[in-house]
Amino acid sequence: MKSFTVFSLIQVLLFPILYAFSFLYRGIFLLDQKLTPKKKLPGAFVISVGNLSMGGTGKTPFSIFLAKTIHREFPDKKIILLSRGYGSTGTKDGLRVTQQSSPREAGDEPLLLKKHLPFAEVWIGSDRYSSYLRFREELGIQEETIVILDDGFQHHVLERDMDIVLLDSSKIHTERFLIPAGNLREPFSALSRADWIVFSKYEPSVERVVQNVQKKFSKGILRFSLEPDKLLSPNLKLDSTKLLYGKRVYAFTAIGNPEVFFSMIRSFHPVELLTRSFRDHHSYTMEDENELMSISKAYDFVICTEKDLVKISEPPENLKILILESKLDKEDKLISSLKNQIV
Repeated sequence: MKSFTVFSLIQVLLFPILYAFSFLYRGIFLLDQKLTPKKKLPGAFVISVGNLSMGGTGKTPFSIFLAKTIHREFPDKKIILLSRGYGSTGTKDGLRVTQQSSPREAGDEPLLLKKHLPFAEVWIGSDRYSSYLRFREELGIQEETIVILDDGFQHHVLERDMDIVLLDSSKIHTERFLIPAGNLREPFSALSRADWIVFSKYEPSVERVVQNVQKKFSKGILRFSLEPDKLLSPNLKLDSTKLLYGKRVYAFTAIGNPEVFFSMIRSFHPVELLTRSFRDHHSYTMEDENELMSISKAYDFVICTEKDLVKISEPPENLKILILESKLDKEDKLISSLKNQIV
């Protein structure tokens, strides 16, 4: 408690300085936005999936849902997801992600995208324009393609045809300040640039906020939720989540907003639950895996996310992955909008 109090005091004392720097950050951001030359991806309908805050808003599961929806409605269209590939060793000019790529090479999220979207192309690279041109050249693509630009709302280089912005419903009441005073990349006024606003991890308790945003921006509003569905073993065996009732559980993860994941585990009423969160995109070391193997012996089950599993070489025998079901309200309106614009 003492260390927490000291840390909180330091935060309070530093806040005026950090708040002042947030204005500098905003000025630099707007200058970059204004001066950066815009590029149009040739032969592409570009959809940006982004957010206002730093990480953990559910962009990856939403991008998977979106890509599957597009593939269902436009089965003849080639789909490519362009990602910066945070945490990867990918090149600037583009690297094709395959299901055999390693997490170190591709990054955890692009690899997860590819595993869920075998019909789509996933390319990573800091220069997403070059990545796209390389994709078309190497694969001999001539037809029109649909591009999903991962984390693209603040990407000033590329023009897009549709901007989808996710707001994390679990943190909407606490996010107020720009970097470095807070977690926001842009103020909420930036939502005026969006075509669709998606409240991710939606809960009915935020409906009042949803309605306020609807009135203020008059944008298309969607509610996206992730609900626990099944437990999956590394050997692909499926079990009901009821398996956790009354059991001793150790849950760990390296995602942007771990508390939502841990809350899901708590809802299954394990008799004991120990949690551990690592920083987002954490690469599990041999030491981490040895510790996990040791800890697993004291629990009935060890639970993590799919994003964690792709980075673990030797999972414990009692490890389970919590599989989530994606749900989007008013999906038909988004599909109608896409059909009106994609030719």
